Amino acid sequence: MNCPVPDDAVTIVITYLRQQGLTITQAGDAYRLVEGLPNINVVIKAFRDQAISIAEDGTIHLFGIYLPSGWDTVRIRRKVEDHLRKVSSTEEIIRIASCLGVRLSEPVR
Repeated sequence: MNCPVPDDAVTIVITYLRQQGLTITQAGDAYRLVEGLPNINVVIKAFRDQAISIAEDGTIHLFGIYLPSGWDTVRIRRKVEDHLRKVSSTEEIIRIASCLGVRLSEPVR
């Protein structure tokens, strides 16, 4: 399943690239930083291909550079839990679980 890339993460990367005068290019399966104007579509594709990732501590990993996100993960967790409890349909819960790699059924023993 292809989970959406967080808009805030894309914004952080685009802002950094603009400040540094850099862009991301793709050649085959490889991505690299070069001088230029950033292209949002390439940034999103790089996230989807996991060339750019969100690290365990919430920073954004961009080719050896860690960009601080400033996200309050405790608050985000609470918002997700509230949404799951109060708003989400069964389909949404199953899709989210799948995105997170949660096993949907118990293994047969």
